[in-house]
Amino acid sequence: MATVIPTAPGRLPLLGHLPYLLRAPLPFMRSLRALGDVVVIHVAGKPMYVVNDSELVHRILVADVSRFDKGVQYDKLKALLGNGLSTATGVAHRDRRRLMQPAFHPQRVARYSTLMGDLASSMVDDWKDGEVIAVDEAMRRLSLMVVVGAMCSAELGADAVAVIQRDLPVVLRGIPWRALSPIESLERLPLPFNRNFAAANARLRRTVEELIERYRADGLDHNDLLSLLMSAHDAHTGAGLDDAAIRDEVVNLLFAGTETTGNALAWVWHALAANPDVEHLLHEEVDAGGSAYTRRVIREALRLYPPPWLITRRVREPVSLGGYDLPAGASVLFSPYATHRDPAVYPDAERFDPDRWSPERAREVPRHAYMTFGGGAHNCIGEGFALLEMTTVTATIAARVRLRPVDRTVEKASATLIPSRLRMRVERRE
Repeated sequence: MATVIPTAPGRLPLLGHLPYLLRAPLPFMRSLRALGDVVVIHVAGKPMYVVNDSELVHRILVADVSRFDKGVQYDKLKALLGNGLSTATGVAHRDRRRLMQPAFHPQRVARYSTLMGDLASSMVDDWKDGEVIAVDEAMRRLSLMVVVGAMCSAELGADAVAVIQRDLPVVLRGIPWRALSPIESLERLPLPFNRNFAAANARLRRTVEELIERYRADGLDHNDLLSLLMSAHDAHTGAGLDDAAIRDEVVNLLFAGTETTGNALAWVWHALAANPDVEHLLHEEVDAGGSAYTRRVIREALRLYPPPWLITRRVREPVSLGGYDLPAGASVLFSPYATHRDPAVYPDAERFDPDRWSPERAREVPRHAYMTFGGGAHNCIGEGFALLEMTTVTATIAARVRLRPVDRTVEKASATLIPSRLRMRVERRE
């Protein structure tokens, strides 16, 4: 059995490979594939094991899931997002997911398609022909309105929505800094950025708590996600969620529903503008009322621009991975972005090709090589909601306008994969 794991070149004293992760994390993660299935990098004196093989990632996420927890990235997020499903592991994750799963049943999720379409249509109504808009910001605002609209009653949530719309973007901008920073003391410095983040995060959480209190006092079922969370009970134990747990889940859903879906939608418009042949086929389909090709466009956008560009895990007990022994406590990283652009996994990987997801060709994609929504027990619970939203919003907007870029846009590694900037000119199709 091999005993020496390849180490990435360019390690610097004290800092290790941290400068590469901070300066150019996406090219750096892609470069590691050539070194082997498992590669060591060093970050501020700590070794981290980068897994580049999708079958090994499958072992981490599915086959050997009990031997790993979520790792340092999620430890940082836990202080911000609380003890929600996204940060839980083991039995706590299993029980919480089982309790929440009915709220995301496909039949229930489908009820939100009208809300999604109406909000997208209302947004497009405000766009003027020839106007230049920041599409990335517009998609995040739209996704926020969708998740808030699905979450809470308009009657009880009006004040809360105003606070959420003001403070959630401040929190979202601060999360990457805290999740990726290796020096925790920087987060505690009395800088304006840190103070603004702490104040916005506290207001956001208190606003959600007050909304829950109003729902408790109201005592009615409003047929929304918050009502479902408040009435959820485990079929085996009868246990439900207390108000603190409900608050944490709402904050998690606000984060995922805004940051992840909003940026993913922004990448759809970037890809369509760069591929007019694909855009033409999409327009033909939405004009005819279809959706199959639209779904393939979205799946391909999520391949090239997966929101989770980096995922962490931590070894709970000694494990052999790819022929190497990893000790308990070791940090493990893998990059959906790097895997999705590996030509050994996806032929012509840099090409935006929705037809690679046609029924015939999709069978050619190696098992476990598509990591956008994770896998196994930790697969994203909101996958169905996100795909429905992206399909509905894309079809609604594409039926009425084309969006033409006015800037050069590049990928930027933040809490999720975001466009550096995405200003686009509106062209009415009528």
